[in-house]
Amino acid sequence: MDRKHVVFLKVAELGNVTAAANELHIAQPSLTRTIASLEQMFGAKLFVRLPRGMILTEAGRVFYRHVKEMEAVYNRALRDVETVKRGFHDVVRIGCGLTYQLLLMPEILRRLWREFPQTSFQVHTGSADDHARALRDGELDFVITAAIDKVEDPLIEVTKLCRIEHGVAHWPGGLPDIPGDEKMPMDLLEDQSWVLFQIEPQLKSSMEKRFYQLGLAPPRIGLVTSSLQLGLEMLSSEGMVMSVPTALRDWLQQRGYRLHATSEPIWELDSGIALLTTNRDHPVTQALINHAKVLVRTLPAFAACL
Repeated sequence: MDRKHVVFLKVAELGNVTAAANELHIAQPSLTRTIASLEQMFGAKLFVRLPRGMILTEAGRVFYRHVKEMEAVYNRALRDVETVKRGFHDVVRIGCGLTYQLLLMPEILRRLWREFPQTSFQVHTGSADDHARALRDGELDFVITAAIDKVEDPLIEVTKLCRIEHGVAHWPGGLPDIPGDEKMPMDLLEDQSWVLFQIEPQLKSSMEKRFYQLGLAPPRIGLVTSSLQLGLEMLSSEGMVMSVPTALRDWLQQRGYRLHATSEPIWELDSGIALLTTNRDHPVTQALINHAKVLVRTLPAFAACL
């Protein structure tokens, strides 16, 4: 990247000229001149000078977003050139939501290891918001997510896989015992205490909206956690219920839990694979997409999601 862009990013991220100069190992007057030349070029102030630091102006925030995209592309170029030299990608980083983490990633990784034996794969869990940010910033190469609406961006390409619907999971005895293929009436969930897996504001607001539309009292959220194990423990020990993708029905039943679609979907959204357009020619790209498509079409867990 151009030196002036590196300087701008460092000042924007540290909010202090002295700290940025020290970290970049350049003289502070030189750094100050670089910022001044950028502002002169744009004809606009990029920073507001405060007694104890600097913050971005509106113009500065716009420029920051673009320079961060440039940084991500540049870092990707460095990795790809190094890959050409080696003949293989050293590390591929994948962000993955809960459903795909449990149902798809083990088999996808087995297939990718056979095709790219010299490549190491990193799988990162987290919320859709976290994954979208990490993808844009170049911290992830791919994201397999159940919320592709979170990654709408002209620099990001998305391949849709299926539509994910959330139902209600519970321990036997916590809710009426109905056949697994029957839908749980929403009115039976009005007085339940809920566990929400991961911190997904969209899920909470979707539940509240659905309960309101049906004239039901707002759902009582007893626990929000990024630990699936903790959430499931609360179902078996405390009689709580949990919003979970219906594709996990068999996985949960094997562990003694019950999962039902609900008479009105708690939350439903398109899911798929997202990647930066600069990764279009990534050697792993087509393999990853093809394997995911095949598995979603053939695994019984996804039969109702296509």
